Amino acid sequence: MTPGLASVAPVRGVLAAALLGAAFTSAVACAPAERDFQNAAATGTSSAQGTGGASGSGGDGGTGGAGGAGGVEGCDSALSPAEDVCVLQDRLGIFVAPSGNDLNPGTRVAPVKTLSKAIELAARGKMRVYACADAFHEPIDVRPGVALFGGLACRDQWQWKGDGAKTTVATEPGVVPAILRGGEGTTRIEDFWFQAASAAAPGGSSIAVLAVGATAELTRCTLAAGDGAAGGPAAPVSPAERGPSGMVGIPACVGANLSSPPTVNPACSESVGGAGGASTAGAGIPGTAGLPAIGGGNGGNPGCAPGTPGARGEDGGPGKGGQGLGRLTRAGHEGAAGGRGAPGRPGQGGGGGGSTAGGLCLPQLLNLAGASGGSGGAGGCGGAGGDGGRPGGVSIGLASVGAALVLTDVQITAGDGGTGGVGGDGQPGGEGGAGGPGGPPNGGVQGGCPGGAGGAGGAGGPGGGGAGGSSFGIAHVGAIPRQKSGVAIVVGAAGEGGPGGNTNAAANAGEPGAAAAVQELAGG
Repeated sequence: MTPGLASVAPVRGVLAAALLGAAFTSAVACAPAERDFQNAAATGTSSAQGTGGASGSGGDGGTGGAGGAGGVEGCDSALSPAEDVCVLQDRLGIFVAPSGNDLNPGTRVAPVKTLSKAIELAARGKMRVYACADAFHEPIDVRPGVALFGGLACRDQWQWKGDGAKTTVATEPGVVPAILRGGEGTTRIEDFWFQAASAAAPGGSSIAVLAVGATAELTRCTLAAGDGAAGGPAAPVSPAERGPSGMVGIPACVGANLSSPPTVNPACSESVGGAGGASTAGAGIPGTAGLPAIGGGNGGNPGCAPGTPGARGEDGGPGKGGQGLGRLTRAGHEGAAGGRGAPGRPGQGGGGGGSTAGGLCLPQLLNLAGASGGSGGAGGCGGAGGDGGRPGGVSIGLASVGAALVLTDVQITAGDGGTGGVGGDGQPGGEGGAGGPGGPPNGGVQGGCPGGAGGAGGAGGPGGGGAGGSSFGIAHVGAIPRQKSGVAIVVGAAGEGGPGGNTNAAANAGEPGAAAAVQELAGG
């Protein structure tokens, strides 16, 4: 988008213009105007030379020379290049051009190459950076109190021409072009274009400028954010564990009061298959019921009856869809992910099989114990709940966290918010283990009864969809940035919320994002 132009303040006068345009017709693009001023003072010449007496001589000529030097000494160093070109001096700031070298001192004839280096040098005392109206492909971290003046025609003696030229700062996806830091002093930025690339990583955001506790004035700047990326899908979860099978019963004619023990699922210990009925020389004994007690898994009666199958575990509930607009922190924006589904409950263990009565065991013809029942199979574990979908990325032109900002003739553009990610499917519950066989017959005495099969675990609930990303021209925590004049804001479309898992059967999609020129957000 082509930024609008503010009215241009007049330059100081013929004296400064003549001196800044003097001499230095070399192949070097950026001529040292400060040296023009110094030469004028040293030789006694000036723009008023024609009325100042004999050139290079004393008397009135000397007075004319002093008048030329006064044009430099009278320069108000608090002004910007747009207000007075006299401030474009080596002694007042650090000069930077893409054709420069970071080993240079940062003068007009020997500029540094990167904005980061220029800011570093300026922070040592001069506190000003003068930048070519070219593109710099680097993020910058602006220290408090440093002033950045861009849009300068460094191939034409570093003039500010008021033609809408901008110094562009562009970065790779996921990198904020400019971060303004808080501290003592007011940061000034004039004639810059901050371009944030559209996000590439799932759920990534695009933010052009992030101000953290800074006091700053932005003038004739463009802040352009790209699109936020769609949120990533939920992470997969591990399948539920199957229940172990029950133990085989004790054979007949072995001994009394022996039984197959309960069967415990080691992955979800509350699911237990019932013990088989114990062997006995008398009447058979029933098996015990499986756990947890949810309506099945009864032990088999003596005489003999098998244990009954365990009941299926209860399904887990769905996770909530991502809600709200997220929060703005010192590190950027954090969106609202979908909630995780609840896990399913373990299946009930099968009941233990009943034992048989004792009898005359051959060949001893002694009245010995019968066979015990097999233990019930353990229930399967409940399925894991589906994970929540990730939030869509946001697009924000200016993000202000506890900052005090003033905007004049600033153009702000935000892209589209990203779609929220899909919630994960709930995992099915594990299968129950098979019931253990009854103790085998022996010596003419019949075998015991089998245990019941364990119940399947309940399915996990589906994860909620992630919230959609938003499109904000200005997002702030704390004070609203002050818009003095000439501020234009254009926003994109809000991202839709992601659907919940299991094809959104539980209607747990994430909320859509929002689109607004100015939006207050929660901090964090």
